[in-house]
Amino acid sequence: MLKEQCIKYIDRNINGVIKITNQKKTYWLKIGGEDKSNLIRKLSSLASKFNLFSCFQSKATMNSWSRFEHEKSVLLYLNSIGFQVPKITLAGKRFFVTPDKGQPLSQVEADRITDDTLMQLFNLFIKLHNADIAHGRPALRDILIDQHNQLSLIDFEESIMHASPKLKARDIYLLLMDLCRIKQVTIEQKRRALCYWKQQVSDEYWQSLIEIHQLLRKFKPLAYAVLFFKKNNKLSRQLIETCHLLDSFLSYEFIHKDSPI
Repeated sequence: MLKEQCIKYIDRNINGVIKITNQKKTYWLKIGGEDKSNLIRKLSSLASKFNLFSCFQSKATMNSWSRFEHEKSVLLYLNSIGFQVPKITLAGKRFFVTPDKGQPLSQVEADRITDDTLMQLFNLFIKLHNADIAHGRPALRDILIDQHNQLSLIDFEESIMHASPKLKARDIYLLLMDLCRIKQVTIEQKRRALCYWKQQVSDEYWQSLIEIHQLLRKFKPLAYAVLFFKKNNKLSRQLIETCHLLDSFLSYEFIHKDSPI
């Protein structure tokens, strides 16, 4: 019955992600073919060829079918090592199906995102990076929380196998940026989570994060200029807030360099 439902959507040449209910259980059908390439991503991919801008590397410009197959293989591998991703329960040439694993963090009540949730979140990325994979473009919508407050990751189309420390550090920077969407998550909470991450990873990862910060903070004047004309521009606000977070973190470290944070 589940396979028949999937085939109906596939035969209609629909692509993307579709919610399916079968025998009172919820599943997500992902159909390949969605083109995610745009001018900004093409420029980012081009810039990433230069060492200074290597943190802009992206798989979004890949052929849609190659990207789809890549995601499927990454999910299968992560399942095989027990990583917290939905298990592929049904798959075919153009699709795969996974069971529902909860709500995206972008949609849950803010009071569910506690200090423990943030620690679990950063531990999730530590585990992913220890498996030598970078997510590519982590966002709150790609992080699911179930009824037991357990987290899992989805959407690995832009993931990178054998990722460099800089690309893994980019995951953390993008994660910090997207956490800015939840106003109830304070700078102090993010600072504690960042401190925990720093203590768990090698200096190379930390230095890579600082290099990304030093590069992107050069764009702060542009972000302020954008906000002058578009006061609700989310990307600009996220960049400014994340720069402020890391600047304050580094200042605090410098002042308290002989004592733990």
